[in-house]
Order: sequence, then structure tokens, then C-alpha cells
Amino acid sequence: MERFLTLILENPILGVVFVSLIASLIFTVVKKLFKLAVGLGIIIIALAIVLHFFGYDSLPQEGKELIEKAVGH
Repeated sequence: MERFLTLILENPILGVVFVSLIASLIFTVVKKLFKLAVGLGIIIIALAIVLHFFGYDSLPQEGKELIEKAVGH
């Protein structure tokens, strides 16, 4: 590990390449997680709309209590 750090510190071009690769990797992971979150959000909203359309919009008492506790009412 020490040799690797020394190599990068002695060669600034390798440091730039290394930092670019790490930034690209982080950006790609965040982008995929964002797409996953948006997809799951769309699925949940669609499910809520379908359940409401077919009349299954009433929650059991435990679910209502949990929502009230989360909202703080």
C-alpha cells in the first residue's frame, strides 16, 4: 500500500487518472442507486393508485397508528 501511494505521489499523471477513475466509479454507483429509488417510487405510487381505484384504500388499525406515530399527530 505504501508503494502504491508513493508511486501516485511521485507521478501526478497517475494520481489524476486514479482520482478520475474513483470519481467515475462513485458517480456510476450514485446514478444507479438514484434510478433504483425512482423506479421503486414509481412502482409504489402506481400500486397505491391501483389499490385506491379498486377500493382497498383503508388501512388496518395498526397501519393507521404507525402512520400517525410517524407523522407526529
